Amino acid sequence: MPNPNTGLTQIKSTDITDGIITDAKISPSANITSTKTGIATDLTDTNNPFNIGVLGFKHAVNEGLTIFNLVDGIVDEFHSEGGIDTSENSNATYDATSDFYSNDSTAPSPATTNIQAFWHNDGTFNDNESTDGGGASNNEVSPFTYTAPPTAKAVDLLVIGGGGAGGLGVTGSMVGSGGGGGAGGLVYIENFPVVPGGTYPITVGAGGQDEPNGGTSGADTTFTSPTPTPFGTSIVGEGGGAGGNYNGPTGSEYGFEGGSSGGHGWAGVNALEEFTQATNHPIPGITPAGDNAVDQSPSLNLQGSYGGDGAQAILSGEYVTGAGGGAGENATNGGSNTYSVGGAGLPYDIADGSTPIVYAGGGGGASGYPIPSPYSPEAPGGGGRGIGGTNSQAEPADATPQSPLLNGTSPPQFGPQIAALSFGGGGGGGGNNGGSGTTPAGGGNGGSGVVYASVSITGSNSSSMTLISDTFTANATPSKARLVLFAEIPDDLNTDINASVTRDNTTFNSITLKDEGFQAGSSGIKIFSGSTPLTGSASPQVQLRWKIVGSSLTGQNKIHGVALQWA
Repeated sequence: MPNPNTGLTQIKSTDITDGIITDAKISPSANITSTKTGIATDLTDTNNPFNIGVLGFKHAVNEGLTIFNLVDGIVDEFHSEGGIDTSENSNATYDATSDFYSNDSTAPSPATTNIQAFWHNDGTFNDNESTDGGGASNNEVSPFTYTAPPTAKAVDLLVIGGGGAGGLGVTGSMVGSGGGGGAGGLVYIENFPVVPGGTYPITVGAGGQDEPNGGTSGADTTFTSPTPTPFGTSIVGEGGGAGGNYNGPTGSEYGFEGGSSGGHGWAGVNALEEFTQATNHPIPGITPAGDNAVDQSPSLNLQGSYGGDGAQAILSGEYVTGAGGGAGENATNGGSNTYSVGGAGLPYDIADGSTPIVYAGGGGGASGYPIPSPYSPEAPGGGGRGIGGTNSQAEPADATPQSPLLNGTSPPQFGPQIAALSFGGGGGGGGNNGGSGTTPAGGGNGGSGVVYASVSITGSNSSSMTLISDTFTANATPSKARLVLFAEIPDDLNTDINASVTRDNTTFNSITLKDEGFQAGSSGIKIFSGSTPLTGSASPQVQLRWKIVGSSLTGQNKIHGVALQWA
C-alpha cells in the first residue's frame, strides 16, 4: 500500500522472506563487513538530519504548505496561523502578507491625526512651460519628501495629477471656442505600507497653463516608495489632458489624452481621446481599476486608479465645445442651449478625517453662440467653467490652496474651511464669438496636483515575545530533538531570543542555536539550528512542542518558520 507521507509503495517486513544480507548474496567477490550494512537510526548532530529539516522547510515554501509532516518531525512554514497555539502566544503578531510572526504590534490610527498634504507651490506659473501648442505636458513640478511618523506602519494615500488647461478660442469666428481641460488622474489607496520614520520622495504636477498656441496638459504627480509594497513602488496620478482648440493654429482641435482627457474644441473631430490613468497606472490588487462606464462619483473613499473621458464638440443650434473628463465620470455632451459639463470628481474625507471633499473635476466646455448662461455649470471637484458668447478668458480650476494651508506643514492646518477647496481640476475652455476681435479667448489654467498622506495604522516593537507551537504526538518517547529556525533576528541570539523543546508539555529543554547563514543569497532569512536531550516523563502520552521566547528586544524579530525533528 502507498506510504501516506511519501506516496511510495510500502513493503511490509512479512513480505521479506530472507532479511539477512551477506557478502555472498551481494557479490561472490565482495568483502563487505556487517558494520557497513547497518543503518543508524539515532538523531545525531551530523549534517544529514539538519539537511532534512532545511529540505522540508524549502519543500513547504515551494508547495505553499502550512504544515509539512515528517516521519519523526514537523515543518511549519507560516502560510497561516495553523500549527501555532495562539492562545499561549504573547506579543507575537502574525503578518499574513509576508507570512511571519514578529514582536510588532499594530493598531488603527485615528483619522484626524498625522495628516500631511503637498501641492504645487502656489498655483502660479513661471516662464518655463511648454509653448508648443496644446497637449504637451507641463514640466513644472515641486519636489517634496514625506517622512513617515516614527510609529506609522501604513497610510491612506491620495495622489492626483495636475489638471489640463482649457483650449483656445480663435478670433475672427462667430463660433470659435475651446474645449474643457481634463482633470488630473486620481489614485486612492487605503493602508499603503510605510516604514516608520522612512522618507518618500514626492513630485507634484502643476496644472496646465493657457498659452498663445493653446493650453497645455497637466504634469504627473508621483509618490515613490523606496521599498516594495503590494501596490507597487511608484504611485502616479497622471496629468490631465488639455482641451482642444477651435480649429487652432496647430490643428489641435481634439482634446488631449491624459489622466482624464480633454474635450474637443471643434465639431469636425469625431473620435475622442480616452483617459489613460487606469491603463497607464493600474494599482495591483485593487478592484475596480478605474473603468468609469458607470458613474463612480457618489462613492466616498473609493479605492482605485481613476479618470474619465472628455466630450465631443457639437453643432446643434448653438455651437458647443466638449468638456473635460473628471475622475468620477465622463464629461457629458452639450446640445441645443446646453453646455457640455465636465465630468464630476470623486469625494474623499482624507483631508481632515471627516469632511467629504470632491477632487479632480473636469473643466466645462465653452460656447461660440450665446446661450442663456454666460458660463457652463461647474463640475463637482474644482473644474473651471467654460465661457460662452464673449471674447473673454475662461475660468481656471481651483488652482491655489486657501489660507491657512501651507505646503508640507507638520502638523498641517486642516479643518472645515477646506470643504469647498479642490485640487486637480481641469480648466474650462475659452469662448469667442466677437468676429472682429483681435485677442484670442484663452482657456482656464488647470488646478495643481496634490498628495495627501494620512496615517492609518501605527505600530511599535514589543520588548518581549512568546511564540509556541501546538502539540505534536510521537509514536515513541524520543530522547533527543533538533530545531531548525528560519528567521530574521536583529537582537542577540541565545540571549534575547531563546528556543526550547518539550516532550511532556511541562519540561522545556533549552536549545543553543547556531547561525548557519542565510537561507539563500546574502540577505533576508537566516537558518539557525541546535539540538537538545529531552527530559520529562512523557507519560501517558508524548507531547512534543517548541517554544521561542524573546526578552529585552529592541528591534523587529521575524520568525518565518520552524522545523522540529525528534528521535
